[in-house]
Amino acid sequence: MTRPRFGTFTGGIDLPDDKDATIDSPIEAVGRLDRLRVPLSPVQAPPARPTVRPGQYVSRGEKLAEAEAGDGQVDIFAPLAGQVAGFCKVMLPQYPAGWRRSEAIELTDLDTVRDIGPVTEIFNWQSADKHSVRLRIAEGGLTTFSRSIASLADYIASARQAKVDTLIANVMENTPFITSDHRLLAEYGGEVVRGLAILARATGATNVILAVDHRRTDAYRGAVAPARFYGIHSISLAHKYPIGAEAMLIKVLTRRRAGPGRSGLDVGVAVTDAATCRATYRWVACGELPTARVVTVAGSQVARPANLLVPFGAGADEVFALTGTDTEGGLIYGSAMTGRQVVGGVVISHGANALLGLEPQRLTTPTPCIRCGWCSDNCPARLNVAALNDDFELGRPAAARRHGAMACIDCGICSYVCPARLPLMQRVGLLKEAILEEIPKADLT
Repeated sequence: MTRPRFGTFTGGIDLPDDKDATIDSPIEAVGRLDRLRVPLSPVQAPPARPTVRPGQYVSRGEKLAEAEAGDGQVDIFAPLAGQVAGFCKVMLPQYPAGWRRSEAIELTDLDTVRDIGPVTEIFNWQSADKHSVRLRIAEGGLTTFSRSIASLADYIASARQAKVDTLIANVMENTPFITSDHRLLAEYGGEVVRGLAILARATGATNVILAVDHRRTDAYRGAVAPARFYGIHSISLAHKYPIGAEAMLIKVLTRRRAGPGRSGLDVGVAVTDAATCRATYRWVACGELPTARVVTVAGSQVARPANLLVPFGAGADEVFALTGTDTEGGLIYGSAMTGRQVVGGVVISHGANALLGLEPQRLTTPTPCIRCGWCSDNCPARLNVAALNDDFELGRPAAARRHGAMACIDCGICSYVCPARLPLMQRVGLLKEAILEEIPKADLT
């Protein structure tokens, strides 16, 4: 893999790696589960309409619910064979802040979770026209596997409308503990690269980049030859946090900058990840529906850290129990920097790359801002975070907009370095929500 002299960014910090417990741990099935509560709205859109009834037995991959055309939702399929026990509600993360409630279908009497097996290509995507590839993606109910989940078909349509010329697979994974994408690229590098090539074909991108941490390149040798075959640039980068954030990665690799409240699509760049690429290949080329994802379960309170293949709808509490996690500690859904405390009813969905069990933090009362400037000095978006905190405390979303709140990339550095222990990232996130409620996206810049 090459390491050309790309740009960098101001701010950011060096975080401890803390990946030793799982970085060499092969992906394995999670184990026997008692139940699944499969969300009907993995995408933040109207829920899919159930097509099954209580008492019905369903096989793995059978359709559970159907999305209405054009509403942004995806069809829902059974992650495991089992019996429909009924309907319930579950909790899913909402971005930029908080949790949201989703309707769900409960499955019991479940089949066992199988390890990732070999697949055989049944669809010649290289010979198929682009329209056929996009139709096949839509048929599989695929979503992005990023924090903010979206229908993959809709994301591709948006990328085509924006006329993107660059597609980046982000495998930087530069937060502590998490190794799920690393293991996917290390163990299934060929599948990840082929999925990236399929997404490039679907979006029309001609400049395709596989971006990885320069410290991990030896583990990705299986991806090198396929990347060369498909004309994909494999690039390794330094690991300063938060280079894995979309805005920072785009800036470093392309020197393009999206305005506040905008995405990479607005500057002709689409960003994906290893999990999305692998799921795309397995469905488009091999007909395997995406019904599970790889989740890193790690942290000081986890007795058996692992990278687990977990079906969608598995309860976070059940996964923690299977890994011997001390639930008296801090249970985090997502990364240690940007994740959130687990609440009752949380289940695994497409964006859940990690469940962390950390030492319980001593409760401390935030103190007033001392104007040390650490938050602004380390902010990669170069925001005056202290001023935004003032806007939050005084209830001034309009002023926060003028101070650039929408340019925040939700990296969590401000909260991490604050000596007053102020929840700055959460406060800026709430300001962004208030701004979005009052101002249409088209008027943000």
